[in-house]
Amino acid sequence: MYEDIEGYPKILFFSSDHCAPCVPIENLLKKININMFGKKLVIEKINIEKKENINMIKKFTVTSVPTLVIADKKISVDVQEEDIVDAILSGFISSIEL
Repeated sequence: MYEDIEGYPKILFFSSDHCAPCVPIENLLKKININMFGKKLVIEKINIEKKENINMIKKFTVTSVPTLVIADKKISVDVQEEDIVDAILSGFISSIEL
């Protein structure tokens, strides 16, 4: 799992310059980050068209965009707000040591 600050799960957002559905997903991520998490989430946007990102693309077996990797969950193509929030909350829960 990728964590950044204070146990917040890091979000990997796989996109491309020519991905029309990626624009509303990016806006949705920003809205969730601001409204629900006080801008504490780290969202790393990864352009699949850039050669330097090939290792990340292979590591997470990204075959389409948009794709989000949040904690141990991968969400592709039909990305819904509730799926993103659920994955983020699951990332919090899985990072808690009992």
